[in-house]
Amino acid sequence: MPDREELAAQIDELSRIEDRKDLETIFRLASLLHTLTDSHSLLENLVNLTIEHLNAERGVIFLKDKAGVLYPTAAKSLYPDDLVDAQKIARSVVEEAMSKKDGLVTPNAQTDPRFHSESAIHYNILSVICVPLEHRDRILGAIYLDHGKRSGAFSERDNLFLKAFVKLSVSVIHHLLEMEAVESQKVYLSDYASGDVSYPEIITNSPQMLSIFETLDLIAPSNVSVLILGESGTGKELVARAIHSKSPRRDKRFITQNCASIPETLLESELFGYKKGSYTGATHDRPGLFEAADGGTLFLDEIGDLSLSSQAKILRALQEGEIRRIGDNTPIQVDVRILSATNKDLQEQIYKGLFREDLFYRLNIVTIKMPPLKDRKEDIPILARHFLTNYCQKMGKHYAGIDPDALETLSTYAWPGNIRQLKNEMERIAILLQDGETVHPRYLSEVIQHSSLVRSPSDSRKLKDTLDNIQQKMLVDALSKHKWNRTKAADELGVTRRGLIKMIERMGLDRRQHKRSSK
Repeated sequence: MPDREELAAQIDELSRIEDRKDLETIFRLASLLHTLTDSHSLLENLVNLTIEHLNAERGVIFLKDKAGVLYPTAAKSLYPDDLVDAQKIARSVVEEAMSKKDGLVTPNAQTDPRFHSESAIHYNILSVICVPLEHRDRILGAIYLDHGKRSGAFSERDNLFLKAFVKLSVSVIHHLLEMEAVESQKVYLSDYASGDVSYPEIITNSPQMLSIFETLDLIAPSNVSVLILGESGTGKELVARAIHSKSPRRDKRFITQNCASIPETLLESELFGYKKGSYTGATHDRPGLFEAADGGTLFLDEIGDLSLSSQAKILRALQEGEIRRIGDNTPIQVDVRILSATNKDLQEQIYKGLFREDLFYRLNIVTIKMPPLKDRKEDIPILARHFLTNYCQKMGKHYAGIDPDALETLSTYAWPGNIRQLKNEMERIAILLQDGETVHPRYLSEVIQHSSLVRSPSDSRKLKDTLDNIQQKMLVDALSKHKWNRTKAADELGVTRRGLIKMIERMGLDRRQHKRSSK
């Protein structure tokens, strides 16, 4: 908590704030700082508050780990599917802001020579404001906001406000992070001393998953590469984290990179880093993810989406056990365990010439196949209760239980979005549920309710066809209602935008054909 010197600085900062809107936001900030007791909730609320106050479209709070590498801890977007993209350009902006320690405002990142204009254009970023989180001459990270539709959305006055906002909150952020680090270390030492070999983050009663646990017990202590296969939303990253947590590398870093979310032009610098002066804007040496994960584990998610040239660069790093930063001919030895995952059939990708066979065999020493949620029916009730309990606790609610008819409907639904879709469904229910209520079928999404109306155990093929027809009708209705805006249609259906796009592709829907047929 703030000491006397910090309190004096905060009071001085408050005395400079005169604008009524600014004061109202500061009062809301004070309430958050005195009521929230975990860093995750606090940082998420801070992002929401600054987006609202400065009329931004996206916001990310980055923190620095012990190795000095930036990572996003809280993020919010008015367009959630654009968020991961925003984080990529945000890192270079944050590094620039932290080097100055005075904050940064630019009316147009696409023309600003300090940033990668191609990336700003690709990620639809115009106005940017960023202020470092500085606590006693130590940079903890930074808060970043942007706007993709309005140039000059942030002023120098906004920068002054955001700096005051940070000064008032950074000591509490630091305190919570320190307390949580101590608590995390206690838990780790306790688990290590007890020799606990369970996987508490993976909730399951499924025989298939318990069989996977047996495999994890065998491969976790080794250094073999593991390829995790499965549909989107089945928990592939959780399994990768479980392997790391039970390995001799568990006290080193576990770093994830979604290969589908990063353009090929940025991949090499992201993975291997760059040397100062190697290209315009490279104002300092920057380590890549291979260096940051040295001694630990690097998880490459959606590995099947890599281009062939990117695959070649990763293969070279795996074969040689060393990397070279962009612009530097000096090799750097790295000791990294590679775990990878994909929802694609890599054998088919190899046959089509889209994936390198030599890289496949490097990654595929051991394969783990994650079952879809529809094949883990026994897990649906316990997962539903787990997610609903967590969301209700965050919202200060409690629920009386889940009605048997609602549980049966949840258990018989096909869950094309798997665990991620179930989690989103429970969050939606937690928002709609009144405190102390029971979850009845009427609280379920329309698509899930419809699935229960056509169950026919005697004719599974007919049931699947009927469900497909209902899903297609609901999908077309939602797309038509929102003029084929995929983000809004996905929100209405309770699925992710990416999941909706896959449904469109699977059903062979075409907007132009739909327009012609509707005339």
